[in-house]
Amino acid sequence: MKTRHFAFILTMPNVNTWNGRWGGEGKVFAKIESTNSPKQIPILEKFVGKSFGYDFGDGWYAKVEVAEVDGKDKRKLNAKSDGFMGYEWMIESIKKKGFIEPTTYQ
Repeated sequence: MKTRHFAFILTMPNVNTWNGRWGGEGKVFAKIESTNSPKQIPILEKFVGKSFGYDFGDGWYAKVEVAEVDGKDKRKLNAKSDGFMGYEWMIESIKKKGFIEPTTYQ
């Protein structure tokens, strides 16, 4: 089976800062999950094209979008990415629950 690449892209569309700006603005925060597992692919496929949000309750709001990318785009994203800012637990929650549930994964 061919290896497929699924990109999780993190943004902060709402921030609670004095100037309304985020220090990560203009940067790319992405994590790629590559797999050829017949068990993993259907799990990841169902999230492609969807976005998941999490309200921290203090004015900050995170959004994770999921896309399938080819090998070329995977390399580009990995080269540009500044990691996932410690929010990998959001990805785990999406994969296991279908939404972001922090209490289980932090």
